Amino acid sequence: MASQLPFAAWKQAANFILDNGNDLQRRRFEYYFGDGDHNSVIRELKCYQNADGGFGHALDADLTSEHSSVICTTIAFQIMADLEVGADAAISRDGISYLEDQYQFNNWPNISAINNESAHAPWWQFDPNWHCTDKFLANPGAEILGYLLQYGTTLPNDTLDSLLQRCLRRLEEGDLEMHELQCYARLYHNAYVGRNYADKMLPALIAEASKLVTTDRNQWEEYGMTPVGLVTSPDSVFHDNFRISLEEDFEYQIEQQTPEGAWVPRWSWGGLFPDEWRQAETQIKVELTLNFLRQLQRFGKIATEQ
Repeated sequence: MASQLPFAAWKQAANFILDNGNDLQRRRFEYYFGDGDHNSVIRELKCYQNADGGFGHALDADLTSEHSSVICTTIAFQIMADLEVGADAAISRDGISYLEDQYQFNNWPNISAINNESAHAPWWQFDPNWHCTDKFLANPGAEILGYLLQYGTTLPNDTLDSLLQRCLRRLEEGDLEMHELQCYARLYHNAYVGRNYADKMLPALIAEASKLVTTDRNQWEEYGMTPVGLVTSPDSVFHDNFRISLEEDFEYQIEQQTPEGAWVPRWSWGGLFPDEWRQAETQIKVELTLNFLRQLQRFGKIATEQ
């Protein structure tokens, strides 16, 4: 029998989200698991959007700055894509405009210098030399390319073509890290990416996944990519490659639920900004719990009430 989250455990998780989540997290939960309204989620997401079209205000809890950043904007587009927000919506048009403005030195920076002024995880310290490379920065560039194709862009066609070619070359070079692979996976699964281009991506994607995904249960306590972290839906291109270990991983992850009903991060800020970290950790727990419930829902792994 495939692993399922018991209804009582789902209820615990639901209560944790509703008791501890911010308004956006609660509206998303209500939309996916209750009678919530699509527009109410968009209204809450809009609160994270700044006048420049970008998103900030700790949409990524590891980055507390109110100012816009590319990383927070990509998270907003992940939410919009899941909600099937159209290209004609103001929230997506303005977001794309911000991403176009942030394209520089043939790449996108995850964050800007101004983000250093607020509490943040150590990996979100802005590096002024971020652009000193000829390499395509797949995190976040690969994911952003998918959104440009999906929502439309004013970038010249030759620029977009060049980006797609550089993106593909970087993938074929290999030696990705896990977040780069996740960005490529989002690009591949974007329905607006041409099948010819996606087919060219596929061999390298599968090869990188086989190197980066840890299938040994004894190593899952460490921070890294497990099958559940990559195979986010049953129609994932990686599903068949990790079918057996994915089932075991679901069982393992379900067992990791804490008595308060949450799933917890396998990372911390290492003592940096301790007061802000305590607040951020709660939001991260809510986000991890919400996203895992959504994933279980896609796979039909939440038991119904008896």
